[in-house]
Amino acid sequence: MFRLPSLSKSNAWRSIRAFVIGVDGTSGSALVEFAIFCPVLIILSIYTMDLGLFMFNKMEVQYAAQAGAQYAIGKVSYDATAISSAVTNATRFTAITPSSSQFCGCPTTTGVNFCAAACGSTCTTCATTAQGHYVTVTATPTTPYTPLARFPGIPSTYDLTAKSTVRIR
Repeated sequence: MFRLPSLSKSNAWRSIRAFVIGVDGTSGSALVEFAIFCPVLIILSIYTMDLGLFMFNKMEVQYAAQAGAQYAIGKVSYDATAISSAVTNATRFTAITPSSSQFCGCPTTTGVNFCAAACGSTCTTCATTAQGHYVTVTATPTTPYTPLARFPGIPSTYDLTAKSTVRIR
């Protein structure tokens, strides 16, 4: 039977230590640094993916509202059922609640001033020549966005409602 030459405990320990951390004793520092920063990198990547997913879902809902508004522009008349169909068909979300409304208003530098439910009536905020028919389309998912990871001090759900207003006449 073949036997290995016996090593003393100190020689065996030195051999194992030299294999694990190197002869000069600095080879294991990279492993320690990796062990410290690896959890931090994983947490940062999860939060980054979560933020990206939130932004993607927000853009998807905004696009659906804009699709409904573009449909209203193309039809030049108000049809709530068709606008709702355009909103629903423009998104991958199956559970989205579209709503739309029409009103009379006038443009300002900050947005659109509401004048009346129908144009032609007396309006104190708008000149008769500036009045126009507007449609506001709102898209809201039936369930709020829930992040993958909880952020301390920030709500656990987010509402992704999007709104788009256009002039149709």
